[in-house]
Amino acid sequence: MKLAPSPTGGLRLEVEEADDWSLLLGILRDAESPGFDLASHVGSAMPPSADWHDWQEYVMPDIRAGYQEHLKTVLTAIESAKLDAAGGPATLWISREDAFHWYAALNQARLAIEELHHFGSGENVNPLQLSAARRAAFFRSQNYLTLQSFLLDMGLG
Repeated sequence: MKLAPSPTGGLRLEVEEADDWSLLLGILRDAESPGFDLASHVGSAMPPSADWHDWQEYVMPDIRAGYQEHLKTVLTAIESAKLDAAGGPATLWISREDAFHWYAALNQARLAIEELHHFGSGENVNPLQLSAARRAAFFRSQNYLTLQSFLLDMGLG
């Protein structure tokens, strides 16, 4: 997969092989990992109080809806591009308008991976010492971070 700026100020992802589609769809699989609820994770820092029930009733549904909107935008873009390309090589465009959705979805995926595997900053992780499943999760997280960084560098995040 190659990343480049688009002529309209967005981002162009050149999907070159089937593994690229799998990596892109992995964003959604990771973000929606079983047992991980980012909205609850965000709210867990709030100390239990009378306000906690209001938070759960009024704020959490909006947070969850926002997270789902980010994931839906990304899934729609990936599935549409993959369908148009019949699963082969293609260009996937990330518009300036959708860039924040992509950034947020990538962040959700990275947070879910971290919650499950506890890699920390990743600087001291030796991939050769990880099981195959943990190594794959580590590399996905690093790929998501690279894409997020590119979005920020382009002024899109």
